[in-house]
Amino acid sequence: MAKSDVKGERLREFLAEAEDILNTMGKGLLKLGKGVKAGLIDPAVLNSIFRSAHTLKGMSGIFEFQDMASLSHALEDTLDLLRLGRISLSNEVLDSVMRAHEMLARIIASRGTGNFHEEVEALRNSLAASRHSKTSKAKEQIDKEILSVLTEYEEHRLRENLRAGKNVFVVTVRFPITSFDKGYVALTELLKTESEVIATLPSTKTSHEMLFFDILAGTSRDKGFIINLLKSLTEPEIRVLSEGKSADQTKPDLTLEIIKGHGQEEPSRESIRKVSNTVRVNISKLDNIMNIISELGILKTNIAALSTDLKSQREFSFYGLELSRAEKYLERKLSELRDSVLDVRMVQIGQLFGRFETVIDKLSRETGKEIRMVTYGDETELDKLIVEELADPLMHIIRNVIDHAIEAPAVREALGKYKAGTITLSAYQKGNHVVVEIKDDGSGIDVDFVRAKAVEKGIVTEEYAKGLSKQEVLELIFMPGFSTRDIVSETSGRGVGMDVVKENITKLSGIIDIETVKGKGTRFMLTIPITLAIIQALIVEDAGKRYAVPLNSVLEIIELRSSSLESIDAQEVISLHNRNVPSVRLSKFFGKERKTEKEVCYGIVAGLAEHRLCVIVDQLIEELDVVIKPLPRILKVPGIAGATDMGEKGTLLVLDITGILEQVIKERKPGFGPHPQFKMSAEVLQS
Repeated sequence: MAKSDVKGERLREFLAEAEDILNTMGKGLLKLGKGVKAGLIDPAVLNSIFRSAHTLKGMSGIFEFQDMASLSHALEDTLDLLRLGRISLSNEVLDSVMRAHEMLARIIASRGTGNFHEEVEALRNSLAASRHSKTSKAKEQIDKEILSVLTEYEEHRLRENLRAGKNVFVVTVRFPITSFDKGYVALTELLKTESEVIATLPSTKTSHEMLFFDILAGTSRDKGFIINLLKSLTEPEIRVLSEGKSADQTKPDLTLEIIKGHGQEEPSRESIRKVSNTVRVNISKLDNIMNIISELGILKTNIAALSTDLKSQREFSFYGLELSRAEKYLERKLSELRDSVLDVRMVQIGQLFGRFETVIDKLSRETGKEIRMVTYGDETELDKLIVEELADPLMHIIRNVIDHAIEAPAVREALGKYKAGTITLSAYQKGNHVVVEIKDDGSGIDVDFVRAKAVEKGIVTEEYAKGLSKQEVLELIFMPGFSTRDIVSETSGRGVGMDVVKENITKLSGIIDIETVKGKGTRFMLTIPITLAIIQALIVEDAGKRYAVPLNSVLEIIELRSSSLESIDAQEVISLHNRNVPSVRLSKFFGKERKTEKEVCYGIVAGLAEHRLCVIVDQLIEELDVVIKPLPRILKVPGIAGATDMGEKGTLLVLDITGILEQVIKERKPGFGPHPQFKMSAEVLQS
């Protein structure tokens, strides 16, 4: 492997590792922020954030991310002083730390190519200023023998426990040498449920077969409670270092001599094997495997056609049957391979939901609103690429909800609501799709106000706006340039955001529905495919051109005759289930002339919310698994989701059925014209 390839691979590993560290740090900062509000700070959380900053500093220095290295160094210094109790954790200090975390995330997102030097310097100065505040230290008298074996941080935590009036115990435990590692971890985890483990010290007791530990623990519980807590693992010897306000009134015994260990095991051999079986795989490698699977699928189809030909010829029918059996076996194995690769690409959407905790916390502080986030269906799985593509749309929706929908605490209380607003993120599977919902209990969307704003901003005419239904008015918020704010704020007012949401969801072959009740709240429902990596597609032909139609966007396929098509208001419609459904010829949609009409044709019925559309084609060719490749932005055309390589059969355009439906609906309403340069772009694509 070339040196440049090795360097690039290491950089990708660094970026992935840094993202994980920042994600862990973000969750810790959220807990820290809640602790500041409650007046109770968990030292373990603070220490975990410090370790993350320390690790990030070392990694970024190795890979010469200078801005990241200097900022994480300054952040580490501030966090070190916080965990040692030398400065107090005020809202100002917390804000500086959170802004530093956001900047580190931006540097990682730019892959180190962005110029953040001035912003980093400003943040370093802010962190340095926060380090000047002093915190008075307690002057409790502590045994010098104890202090001599404690680190500075451990001494600080000991003094903090004494200052809080807690009991401080020295818990002496022993375990067999063969099992001390598992025993010690289990014991400390159990102890942490009711106390703070301040330090683990070497014990004065010795034995050839046993290892002894002295664990320094601070707790509001009494000695008897701690003994009973630990008896399931070992019978401890507990020495009382200090009794706080919550100690027993009776003088406790200082030692318990019954000490024993459990779990004789085979001696473990020294090994450098890692415990984790997880392997990080670049998503582009999985894309390449998907392309190969798609090509194998085409090969399988060719083999099936060849076996059919051989079976029809008497002298070769035996070989045709054997080839047919082999083709069926190949089909099963290809299906298993495809499902396995898709499974590897799947991640839980809870990973995405978790990122918004810090965002919502930050925005609530900036807007002066109290907001809590609730999630459901975190275990729902989606393709990794789709999860990443969902990040921006969800961000835009959440920012709009916080800015427009959630009322200020005083206003909510006056309305009889709980002062803290709730944003609920949920996900659940629905067939081959996943529905992601963003629900709030805010003011809801005022339909009349939206209608008036759309007219005011020139998006629609007043006459046209009057004839719109409630759902059609709600769809206006996705129009470019629409905003209900006249003043630009940090979170909204620029007329961008919701149109980006619509564009990104459409790119994923998804749809958006809105439910709202004025004064009660709003629900956004995003319905998206589980994966776009490889899909089942129907190959169709119309006016001599072939297209691939994703089956996950199709409601049903029907056979039609020319006589069954009627004309209502000069538009083609079909009668389906006692309902007139608009229809469009695929060739006509793309601006191509037809020479002849066939007596028998086929209708592909798709749906979007309450709307239905029948796309008419000449022939249904075959069903295949295809890999969709996106088109360059310059060639973006409504109705085209991308292209797929069919090997020797060439490249086919993949239709975006819901996109065709939306475009037809717009063109058949007064006030909406065809998409600019639409027909010209379609001809360029097909030429």
